[in-house]
Amino acid sequence: MTRTEHVALKGTRDGLVLYLDPAADFGVLMTELAKLLKNSVQFLQGASVRCYAGTKEYTEDEHARLGTVLREQRLELVGWLTSEEVGVPGKTQAYATEDKETRLREEGMVEGSCLFVERTLRSGKSVQFDGHVVVLGDVNPGAEIIATGNIAVLGSLRGVAHAGATGERNATVSAYHLAPTQLRIADLVTRAPDEEDSGRGPEIARIKDDQLIVEAAGMNGWRGKAR
Repeated sequence: MTRTEHVALKGTRDGLVLYLDPAADFGVLMTELAKLLKNSVQFLQGASVRCYAGTKEYTEDEHARLGTVLREQRLELVGWLTSEEVGVPGKTQAYATEDKETRLREEGMVEGSCLFVERTLRSGKSVQFDGHVVVLGDVNPGAEIIATGNIAVLGSLRGVAHAGATGERNATVSAYHLAPTQLRIADLVTRAPDEEDSGRGPEIARIKDDQLIVEAAGMNGWRGKAR
């Protein structure tokens, strides 16, 4: 899920669900929505969108403006959801979704759709997925992975990796050997250092204090390198 203060966008099996804060000014909603969609990746374009705004009713002009904003990003408004359809029967709230951007059953456990790639990705190969991606192999230079969730490589990551592709700053990229030609999480991007250290061990990259940092995976503590 990716969101702003008053707008949230979530991928489902039936397309995208757009949550609009019913207490917010419509102009503010459209401004935030336009900004949110600019961060969307190409493979989400063409998707259908259903909206939920609690009991809020919008005018015909507002419906038309919403449709225009979506069409500008090649998205199609196909309908509106009721409280029962989004799983909050008998309740109205600003967002019919989780309190957090992703649901945590326990600390360190994140749920969501996951794609397993059971092979090495060679140069020229591209994997794009609305969810998490796990590669049971290497990602060679010239290959790329784009995911709206986390990316985990059970091998060497030497290609391009973009996690949190729709703006999810809590996303991570991890690998047994983390040496990407380009690494991106949400809107932050970096490259591997020029000098490779093959003995670093498994690492995980994440955003902390608006910086991409890399830490040792497991219990070895922070490696403390900002990139």
